[in-house]
Amino acid sequence: MYHSSVETRRIRLSFPEAGESVIADLLEQDAPGVCDLIWNSLPIEGKAIHGMYSGAEVFVLVDKPQPAPAENMVNLPLPGELLYFFDEGKGAVGARKPVGEVCFVYGRGVVLRGHEGIPAHASLFARVPGDWKTDWLPFAQACRKCRWEGPRRLLLERV
Repeated sequence: MYHSSVETRRIRLSFPEAGESVIADLLEQDAPGVCDLIWNSLPIEGKAIHGMYSGAEVFVLVDKPQPAPAENMVNLPLPGELLYFFDEGKGAVGARKPVGEVCFVYGRGVVLRGHEGIPAHASLFARVPGDWKTDWLPFAQACRKCRWEGPRRLLLERV
């Protein structure tokens, strides 16, 4: 096992109005460039939007999105994982400007997809420790509410 003398950087994700929150560990060994990009962008705050194509995930759009290194790219993320997705805006559907998203996966069966079901990949840069069904169930349930009740304010900040 790798041991570093540097303490792991962490971020808190919270729904301020309802109070649910989790702490995620940055995966600096796997995605150092993406971790730095996100860390230097914090705090990030916006409406948590439930994914339409991918499954049990919510995302927040990033102001002034920046391209990031293609580090630790995944298509089948697991519950508790945080991903950074960047699209320069040249696709056939959607915005004609760059888009950056921080996505949080709160349940099983997520397959990252874009418009028209096209497989998508994003950089896995952080993980919430523990079991999504027991250790952070209230936060997972708060994410699920974004699907049925609409977007909710989500805050990502340094711990």
